Amino acid sequence: MTSISRRDFVRGAAAVPLSFWLLKYAGAQEPRVRYDARSPKGQEMLKIYAGAVKSMQALAATDPSNWTFQWYTHFVKGSTTKSAEISRIFGPAPSPHKDLALAMWNTCQAHSGQNENLFLPWHRMFVLAFENIVRAVSQRNDFTLPYWNYSVSGPTHGVLPDQFRMKDDPVFGPLYVAERNSLANAGKPIDQGQPNNPLGLQALNQPQYSPSGALQGFCLALDSGLHGNVHVLTGNTQNMGAVPWAARDPIFWLHHCNIDRLWASWNANGGVNPKAPWNDDTFVFADPKGNRVVAKVSDYFNIRALGYSYDRLEPKPSRSPFALAAASASSRKPQRTARVSVDGGVALGAAPVRVQLDTAGMQESAPPLSQTLQLAAKEQRAFLVLSKLEAQVQPEVLYHVYLELPEGTTPEKGVDYYVGTLTFFDALKLDHGDAEHSAHTGGEDKFYSFDVTDLLRRLRVSKVLGERPSVTIAPVGEPASAAKAVVGTIELQMQ
Repeated sequence: MTSISRRDFVRGAAAVPLSFWLLKYAGAQEPRVRYDARSPKGQEMLKIYAGAVKSMQALAATDPSNWTFQWYTHFVKGSTTKSAEISRIFGPAPSPHKDLALAMWNTCQAHSGQNENLFLPWHRMFVLAFENIVRAVSQRNDFTLPYWNYSVSGPTHGVLPDQFRMKDDPVFGPLYVAERNSLANAGKPIDQGQPNNPLGLQALNQPQYSPSGALQGFCLALDSGLHGNVHVLTGNTQNMGAVPWAARDPIFWLHHCNIDRLWASWNANGGVNPKAPWNDDTFVFADPKGNRVVAKVSDYFNIRALGYSYDRLEPKPSRSPFALAAASASSRKPQRTARVSVDGGVALGAAPVRVQLDTAGMQESAPPLSQTLQLAAKEQRAFLVLSKLEAQVQPEVLYHVYLELPEGTTPEKGVDYYVGTLTFFDALKLDHGDAEHSAHTGGEDKFYSFDVTDLLRRLRVSKVLGERPSVTIAPVGEPASAAKAVVGTIELQMQ
């Protein structure tokens, strides 16, 4: 192992990402492999992980390797503020680790107004820095963070690994958290009772990384879809179900390891990461010795260069009509054909909400919907786009969207009218503190986009589609009464 002095490292830390430094000086010759948590190697790593979690929880609160310090890098718990926690933990006197906390805490991207494109690279940085700390705390240089493959078919689909449900176990007890949804801690599929498949891999069909018109792009589709669904289905509002509490749960890291694996899969399947000004954005993390390291986004696009790989990547999806059409549609502007006009948006509650799309007020005197669909070019796709989601508190449930669900038909029996899933995981307005909230702006507003082309065609053929089609949004479970969830805009767009 090549030696380097602490003085030399600190002097160059602002220019060298932590992962690159480790590759150069920690003797990693071949990429380390991250394993499925249920594989034999993954189970071996979980045992190391459980011991490290216990050790990290026992470290001094001012230590950057402390469990809460790492949790707060994502976001400080919702019952207090960043400034209050820094004052409580570090006191009034200045210190290097206090400065590090000021730079690191509440920097999660992009769940409160930041550039959505930063979601994947920031979490890759975060997980990699955390993995290096676990490696040091456990004194196991071979450690790699396992991933939780909740999308796999079969009996383990959506089931929390056993090691996270063993409350009083002397080895795996540190991985248990009570504030999870009952299905998660009971060892049942977290999506049990949900329609369709909220744990599916549809995001892998996206042809480009960033949004383009009505197309979400891979990063946003993965973030707002599978990623958010897993958070809400796993934990409540003092756990995985709410951004400020999410990283408190040890399963958070396996969840984001899997999200990172899916990004690596999308790249391996031909997905191209963008070249953009925000690629030069930087974020601060801590190395295992508590040194400050500045990481640049563009240095985190290639996992092999970062020194790790996965035991399995997801295969390229079949060439679906959506994927084929979306690739050509990405260069065209969307045509808005109908919208819901409700002052203040569509308010959601415990019962299904039904609203109607209308062409009234659309630009250029939009023709009737049936005529619009008939005149649409063959390669065009129709998208139901929902945006400007807000909530006062996390509803703790998933909402499901239906098009032209017949009145009197319960959502449970509405499979033929099903559109997709909504989550309000990151719909709350969070204060990042210390100007961090505005440091990485520039992305478009988040939105949900569902390809309804084939559904509209079926509804037309069966003569069910009206000129003012209805949209029904229904929760599964009882939403928090104080949530006051609102969908600000619902539009039908052609692209």
